[in-house]
Amino acid sequence: MKQLLKPSILAIADSDSYLKLATSFLTRLGPAWDRKVYLARTPVMPTAEQIAAAFEGTDLDPDALQVISVSQLEADTVDEDIVFASATGPVVAEIYSRILRTEPVDGRCTALISALPGVAFPATQKGWNYRRAGDAFICHSHAEARDFSFMIEGQEGHQPTIMVSKLPFLRSAGFPPEQKQVVERLVFAPQAKVPAQEHERESILLALEQASRMNPELEVLIKLRAKAGEPQTHLEAFPYDSLFEKLQAEQRIGADSRLCFDTGSMSEALTDGSALVTVSSTAALESLDRGLPTLILSDFGVSAQMINTVFVASGVIGTLDDVIGLSFGEPTKAWLRENYFHRVDHSFAQSLEILAHRARAGKLLTDPEVLAHIRRQPLRHRLRTTLPAPLVRVLVKLRHHYRHSRRNGANSLS
Repeated sequence: MKQLLKPSILAIADSDSYLKLATSFLTRLGPAWDRKVYLARTPVMPTAEQIAAAFEGTDLDPDALQVISVSQLEADTVDEDIVFASATGPVVAEIYSRILRTEPVDGRCTALISALPGVAFPATQKGWNYRRAGDAFICHSHAEARDFSFMIEGQEGHQPTIMVSKLPFLRSAGFPPEQKQVVERLVFAPQAKVPAQEHERESILLALEQASRMNPELEVLIKLRAKAGEPQTHLEAFPYDSLFEKLQAEQRIGADSRLCFDTGSMSEALTDGSALVTVSSTAALESLDRGLPTLILSDFGVSAQMINTVFVASGVIGTLDDVIGLSFGEPTKAWLRENYFHRVDHSFAQSLEILAHRARAGKLLTDPEVLAHIRRQPLRHRLRTTLPAPLVRVLVKLRHHYRHSRRNGANSLS
């Protein structure tokens, strides 16, 4: 039985975006909890710069971050009441598996929770299946919670309790402040997966270049998640910094271009006087949260493939022409209320504390069907948590090379 006085939580992250979720989530819980962060050794481990960015603005000590191998994780190595698996799906499934297989099914002392690091709408069965062995799954809006509830309606067997919190890096208690319309800096927030085509990404850079030339006093910043070749949660076939160099070599962007590229935290980029443009990045929510003009690009579609259907009826969807003209819409209050800007009461924190106390008292039960489910996890999902670090680095390079070669081959056939 755990003897700690405070409720305690251990967050285990595996990539840059999930580490940011872990640190901001624990900071929101505050010092009333005993809090600890581990970083799982996987192919998508963040760089030192990404780690520093994830801890920036939190009350956690980055020097206390421990790197662990999930393959060594067992229930008797965890002293905390709650394990927050803030990680990609296969890693979450392996964390859950190792805890559940080594604790009593009729008196478990470790609660298992998880969440996604940004927009989780629409709900996906694949993402849910990785996390369904947990005790709770955290959504960040009423729309998300409804979508996951609809998806699992009528399904038999164990399902995690769906909790509604708020994205921990959002500061607004409810509606964000009114937008400030003076734009001195234009920030573009890329995503690794969308848009997928090289020419689509080039069109964004060309539009940003045109906006820069038409507005000489405007600073234009491409805020990268990672530099070309660095690890991030999802592989990026055509990194924007590489494409920029290509466009300059082709003289489609001049050598005197004022476009800037930077990594680091989004909070540093979204200063007063900034505006944000993205296809679907969670950074749009950070921008709205600060009352900054925000634009979701629709040139490549508003669809599940573009991961931006959540912004339908938001009032902030626009085009590359709007970017060039610095034309931004206002978010609608009905959309804000349903999507991430609801007013938060104390119910989520109380529910989490109750779960921690149940775990400490050994009152959690494990459904036999859950144990059968985790034993069916494919071997390939476990490999990413068991390989030694040097081999992981080699596999990352091979995977990137394979994706790049396959894409180039497809392009040559088209």
